[in-house]
Amino acid sequence: MPIRVLLADNSELMRKVIAGLLRDDPEIEVVAECVNFAQTVERASKLRPQVIILDVHMGDERAVTPSHLNFGLLGSQLLAISLWKDDETKAIAEKFGAATLLDKANLVTALIPAIKHYAGGSKRIPRSD
Repeated sequence: MPIRVLLADNSELMRKVIAGLLRDDPEIEVVAECVNFAQTVERASKLRPQVIILDVHMGDERAVTPSHLNFGLLGSQLLAISLWKDDETKAIAEKFGAATLLDKANLVTALIPAIKHYAGGSKRIPRSD
């Protein structure tokens, strides 16, 4: 049975690139694509994916509290993604309970291994800063 993944990024281009990457792996199934935090919480609570790939800068991050996000994502491993690796971005990822923060520039090599690692139940992975 494939790993069920929900993809959340406000950039249509980035969603298409990531979905294309994941489509090539038979062990991964993208069950939904979301454009903001509110939609992510709503779809995740219904679909219950094993892994959520979440851009931490989608524009409505201040409208969703960590407890709201954590409730909606209950049972899913959260992989935060961003172009920025500054302290503020790391703090946002931690606030939302992300297992790791992946650099968008390295997703081609880092994303699929991270998905498989976290879908297997691991809680933390060494960062490749």
